[in-house]
Amino acid sequence: MEDLRHTARALLQRKDLGLIDLWVLYWNHGGHCHPFDFDAFIHEIMPAKWFDMEALQVAVKELSLEAVA
Repeated sequence: MEDLRHTARALLQRKDLGLIDLWVLYWNHGGHCHPFDFDAFIHEIMPAKWFDMEALQVAVKELSLEAVA
């Protein structure tokens, strides 16, 4: 299974999506990281906690569905 952080980085390479956009969705789904920590978390500099991965999973899924629509 592919790491969600890799998928998130791929989504961020879209021209119409910024880190703050992904962070807002992540935060709305229960994520706890500050935006600067989130950047480090996405780029695998900081370790991932299970609840952060859960929130990221929902955010990535939501963004992936928007990309298809």
